[in-house]
Amino acid sequence: MNSEFSQVFQKAAQLLPIILFACALYMVHSQLKAHSLGDILGLLTAMPLPMMAAAFALTVVNYLVLAGYDWLALRFTGYRQIPLPKMLAAALISYSISNNTGHAWAAGGSVRYRFYSKWGVQGWDIIKISLFQTVTYLLGALSLGLVGSLLLPHYLSSQVTEPPVIHWVSGVCAMTLLAYWLAIFLWRKPIMLKGFELTLPSPAMTLAQTLVSGIDVVLSSLVLWVLLLGKVDIGIGAFLVVFVVAQVVGVISQVPGGIGVFESAFLWLMSDIETTDQHLLLIGALLLYRIIYYFLPLLLAGIGLLVYELGHRALLLAESADTVKRLLSAVIPQLYSLLLLLAGGLLLVSGSIPANSQAMAWLCGLLPLPVIELSHLAGSLIGLLLLFLARGIRLKMDAAWYASLLLLGLGILSALLKGFDWREALVLSVIFLMLLPTRSHFHYRSSLLHMPFSTSWLMTVLMVLAGSVWLGFFAYQDVEYADQLWWQFSYEGDAPRFLRAWLILTVVMVVFCLSRLLRVAPPPAFSKPSEAELDEAQHLIKNSQQTQGYLALLGDKHLFWNADRNAFIMYATSPQFWIAMGDPVGELSAFEELLWDFIEQADRYGAKAVFYQVSPECLPHYLDLGLSLFKLGEEARVDLSAFNLKGKRHDNERSARNKFAKLGFGFEILTGQAVETQLPRLRQISDAWLANKNTREKGFSLGFFSEPYLRRTPVAAIKDPTGQIMAFANLWETLNHQELSIDLMRYDPSSPKGIMDFLFVELMLWGQQEGYQRFSLGMAPLAGLERRRLAPLWHKIGAVIFDVGDQFYNFEGLYEYKAKYLPQWQPRYLAAPTGLAMPRALMAITRQISGSWQGIVSK
Repeated sequence: MNSEFSQVFQKAAQLLPIILFACALYMVHSQLKAHSLGDILGLLTAMPLPMMAAAFALTVVNYLVLAGYDWLALRFTGYRQIPLPKMLAAALISYSISNNTGHAWAAGGSVRYRFYSKWGVQGWDIIKISLFQTVTYLLGALSLGLVGSLLLPHYLSSQVTEPPVIHWVSGVCAMTLLAYWLAIFLWRKPIMLKGFELTLPSPAMTLAQTLVSGIDVVLSSLVLWVLLLGKVDIGIGAFLVVFVVAQVVGVISQVPGGIGVFESAFLWLMSDIETTDQHLLLIGALLLYRIIYYFLPLLLAGIGLLVYELGHRALLLAESADTVKRLLSAVIPQLYSLLLLLAGGLLLVSGSIPANSQAMAWLCGLLPLPVIELSHLAGSLIGLLLLFLARGIRLKMDAAWYASLLLLGLGILSALLKGFDWREALVLSVIFLMLLPTRSHFHYRSSLLHMPFSTSWLMTVLMVLAGSVWLGFFAYQDVEYADQLWWQFSYEGDAPRFLRAWLILTVVMVVFCLSRLLRVAPPPAFSKPSEAELDEAQHLIKNSQQTQGYLALLGDKHLFWNADRNAFIMYATSPQFWIAMGDPVGELSAFEELLWDFIEQADRYGAKAVFYQVSPECLPHYLDLGLSLFKLGEEARVDLSAFNLKGKRHDNERSARNKFAKLGFGFEILTGQAVETQLPRLRQISDAWLANKNTREKGFSLGFFSEPYLRRTPVAAIKDPTGQIMAFANLWETLNHQELSIDLMRYDPSSPKGIMDFLFVELMLWGQQEGYQRFSLGMAPLAGLERRRLAPLWHKIGAVIFDVGDQFYNFEGLYEYKAKYLPQWQPRYLAAPTGLAMPRALMAITRQISGSWQGIVSK
C-alpha cells in the first residue's frame, strides 16, 4: 500500500509543473481574451527604444548584482583568491542558464561546480557555496515576502477578495526569519556531520546576504517597471509588492523560468487596472520583460562563449588550456540545449500565429501556394524536432549536433519561404553560427532513436507545445471553426495552415510516445561473467588507481563493457534499476562514453541507472548524466608513508602486536598454491565466524566466502605457534602500488581477543615495507545520512534502512573502528535520479547487499 501511494505521489509531483502551467495558461487566457494578437504585437513594435535600452541596462546591472551571491559565498567559505573576472564569468553564465530553467539552483550549481572545482575549490565547499546561495536568496525573498504579504491587502482592489493564504505567508515568513536570526546571534558551535563541518554566517554576513538578495529582487522588478513608466496607474511601492509575490509563485512552481506562472500571477494581482489600454500595456511589458531579462542574457551568454571559442581555439592546443576546454565542455551543452529549445519554440510559435500580410502579398507573386503550405508545415515540424534534439545536445551526442545544424538551416529556409519572416531567420542564423564551431564538445556517439528522455525534459517539451497551441487558438479566436477549414488552401489561409500543422505534429507526438512505450523490451536473461571474462577484468583492475574493482571478481555481478573492452562497469539488476557498484574500471578516457552507453541500455529495458559508492573524482560525469548526488559515508584511507604505532592513540595496537608476538603468533602472505592448500581451513574459519555472529553472507558491495574468488587474490593470514591459521583477510592490490586494501575478514572464534587488530597492524606495516602509498579500510554502506526532523524524505528512509541493517551487520561500529587508525576520510556518494526514485533505489541496493528481501529484516 505504501509503495503504491509513493508511486502515485511521485507521479503527481512530476506532473505538478505542467498542471501549474496549464492553470497559468487559463488565467493568462482569461486576462487576454479582451485583446487581439495583432494589438499585442503592435504594442511591442511601438515600445520606445529608450525604454527598452533602460530595461536592458537594468538587466545588466541586475546580473552583476547576482554575481554578488557568488562573491559572498566564496568569502564565507574562505576562497578569496579566485580572481574577480573568473568569478564573474562563472556567475553570469550560471545565472543565464538557471534563470531559464525550472530547478534554477540545481542547474546553475552543476555549471558552477565545473568551474570552481577546477579552481581549487573542494567538493564539500562547493556544496556549502550552493547552500549559502540558496539561503541568501531565501533571506531576501522571505524578507520582501513578509513586507509584501503585509502590504498586499492594502493594494488589492475592493473587487478582489483578500486570500486567507496571505496571512499564512506573513506568519511563515516572520517565524522563519525570526528563528534564523536567533540562530545567527545565539548559536556559536559548528555543526559536525561525520567530519563535515557546517557553520552559520556572522550577523554582518547575514545582513549582507539579505541586502544583496533584496537588491537583486528590486532590480529585477525595475526592469519591468521601466517598461511601464508613466503608462500604468500604480505606484512603485504597490508594483514592487505585486512583483515580489508573483516572482515567488513562479519560483515555487518549478516551471522553467516561471514562464506563464509569473505572468498569470502578476496579471491577477494587477487586476484592479480595469482600463483596456492600460491592461494591454501591461501585457506588452510582460512579454518584453521575458525577452529582455530571460532570453536575451541566454543568447548573449552563448555569443560570449562563441567568441571565446573562436578567439582561443589555438590556445586549446597548449596544456595550460586543458582546464578551460573541460570547463567549456561542461557549460556549452547546457547552454546550447536551452538555445535549441528557444529555436524550436520560436518556430512553433511562428507557425501558430498569422504571417505578415505585407510579406505574404509580396511572396504571392514569387512562390506558388504549395511551396508556402509545405514551408509552413516543415517549419512547425522542424520546431518540434529541435525540442527533442535539444536533449541530445545536452547529452553531448555528435549525431544531435549534426542534425541540429541541418534542421536550423532548414528552419531558416522555411522561415523565409512561409512568410519572409526575416527576424525569425536572423535568430535561427545566429544560433546556427554559434553552434557551428562547437563540434569538439559533442563527441558522444549514439543513435538519436535511443536517446533517453528525463521526465522533466518531456514536461518541458509538453509545456512548449501547449503554449504554442494556446497561442494559435488565441490568435484565431475570431475565426469560426468548421470542417471546411481543414481543406481551405489560400495565401491568406493562416488558420487552416495552423490546424493542419498541429494535426501533423499531434500524429508525430502520438507515434513517438507509442514507440517509446512499445520499445521497452522485457528484461534479458543476464548471465554472470565467465572465468575468461573475469581474467580480462582482473587485468584492468590490477592496473587501476583504486582497488574497488576487485568486487567484480566475486562473480555475483554482471559486467558491462565498452566497445574497445578497455573499461567496464560491474552492476546488478532489479525490475526498476540497474545498480552499478562504484565507478567504472579501466581507462579513464573511456569512462564518459561507457557511462552513457550504460544508462541508455538500462533505459531500453525500462530501468533507471543508479551508481553506488562512487568517488569524488568522477562526480562531473554523474552530473552530466543528469543524476543527483547523495553522500553515503566516508571511505577511510590510511597514508602508509606516515603510518606508525607511536603515540597514545595507538596504545591498543601496540599492545596487541606485543601480545601476539609473545604468544608466538605470526603474520604471513599466502599466494597461489599456498592459498589453494589452505582453502579448507579458511572455509572452516569462515563458517565458524558466521555461526558465532549468527549472521549470513552479504554480497554486492561486500565480499563473501567463495573459493574461486579467493584463488584470485593473495591472502593475509595469522598463524598460531603450531602453524594453524586463526584469522585471514584476502588482499586487493594495484600493480602501481597506489592502493592496498582487504575485503573478506574472518577469524576463528576461539582466537585470543584482539587478533584482528594484530592482523590490521601487520598488514599495514607490510604494505608500508612493500612501498604501497595508502591502505583503504573501506566504508560502511548507507552511513552518513541525515536524521534531522527537517531532513529530506530520502535521507529519512535511508537512515531507517541503515538502522535496520545496523542491527545485523554493525555498520555504524565500522566507522568507529576505522577512525582509530587516523585515516584520511574521502566521501562516497550515491548517484541516482531525483525524487522518490532515490529511496526506492536505496531499498533495491540494500536488497542486493543482503541477498534477498528476507535478508534485510533477518540475519
